[in-house]
Order: sequence, then structure tokens, then C-alpha cells
Amino acid sequence: MNYSKRTYTVALILGMMVSCSGGGDSGGEEEILDPTKAALIFPNNNEECTAGVVISNTQAKLTFDWNKADNTTAYTLFLKNLETNATQDFDSNSDDLEITIERGTPYSWYVVSKSNKTTNTATSDTWKFYLAGIGVENYAPFPAELKSPTNGAAISAATANLEWTGNDVDNDIKEYDVYLDTNTSPTTKVSTTTVQKLDSHSVSASTTYYWKVVTRDNHGNTSTSEVYSFSTN
Repeated sequence: MNYSKRTYTVALILGMMVSCSGGGDSGGEEEILDPTKAALIFPNNNEECTAGVVISNTQAKLTFDWNKADNTTAYTLFLKNLETNATQDFDSNSDDLEITIERGTPYSWYVVSKSNKTTNTATSDTWKFYLAGIGVENYAPFPAELKSPTNGAAISAATANLEWTGNDVDNDIKEYDVYLDTNTSPTTKVSTTTVQKLDSHSVSASTTYYWKVVTRDNHGNTSTSEVYSFSTN
């Protein structure tokens, strides 16, 4: 073998050695894990909240608290005033957040977990509470949460089964008034009931219906749910 062939052979062997060993240096791609949902801690679900720092007769600062979620770098807290249905969102890099809110007012809240490594998010459960107000001895019920039919659903039956969930911090709900008709703000009361459902209510085909529930307690306090719609085939 002449010199040029020996040189070529050595270079080829060295190249193969580098090729075989080079993969260990770069390593595999980082596994991107989705955030997990946060577990809410405070304020407690379906209870009157007497905590917070009072600012005035109408406002107080309240600290919201939740457990840290895995694979999460930031959170967004969504807070809904259940009297006005207005929703605000607040960003946080920690697992608690102080917010100034209205006293004597019902709220719902939930937390979305986010990561700077993925666009996927995770959403916590939704909790409700009343922030205590001055001289309030009995609170109005929370607005009923409409369950079925879901908003915008289509049903094929000639009758509709309506279901909802009602809660009250005083545990003194007396009854529910159910309104259903074809107006976007329904005014026809079709039932007054003590249970959280209305079965087999007759509906017409090819029609869009709107419904809501008014909750009443033993003291005459009331609250009104959102309006949901459903259509029939």
C-alpha cells in the first residue's frame, strides 16, 4: 500500500469513529410537559368570606390562594361578578394574588395555569363565594348554574329536560322559577319547583328557545341565572 492509500484509510477510520461517537454529545430534545390544573384553596367554595382588608364600606382587598401547578410558570385568575356578569382577569407569577373587590357581592373564580414552553394551558375548577358586607344578615342565593341543555345545544326530542345547580351560603333556598320561551330575555314562567330540574317540558320543532332560572330563598332574596339557548330539530 502506498502512502496516499494509507493516509486515506486512516482518515476513513477516524471519520467512522467520530460518526459513531458524535451522537452522545448532542443529547435528545427536551420533553415539553403541559401545565397541570391548579387546586383552589381560598376563598372557600359556596361560603361567605369574612376575610380581607377593608378599604371602605363598599370595597375590601382579598387574597386569592391556590396550590402550585406542575410545569407552570405563570397563572391567570378569572374573577366574575355574579350580579353584573362582568369578568376580570389578573396575571400572576405566584400561587396567590391580592385583588380589590366589592363587599356584599357574589363572585366566581378560577385559575388558568400557563407555561412559557408551550401554548397549552390547564384550567382549575370554578368556585363561588360571597364577600361579606356591612350589616348583611342573610345573603341572596348564588345565581343558578345552568347545566343542561348546554348553551347553544340542539335537541331532537319533542320535550326538553332542563337541569341546573343552585347554592346558597345560608342554605335556605326555597324554590326556583323557570322561565322559557323564544325571547332572548325569556319572560314566560313555566314552572316553580323545589328541585333542580324540570323534566319533559313540551317544545316545538325547528325552534330556538331561551331559558333562565330565578332562585328564591326563605327571606325573599332572589338571584337570576344567565340566559341559555337551545334549538330543536
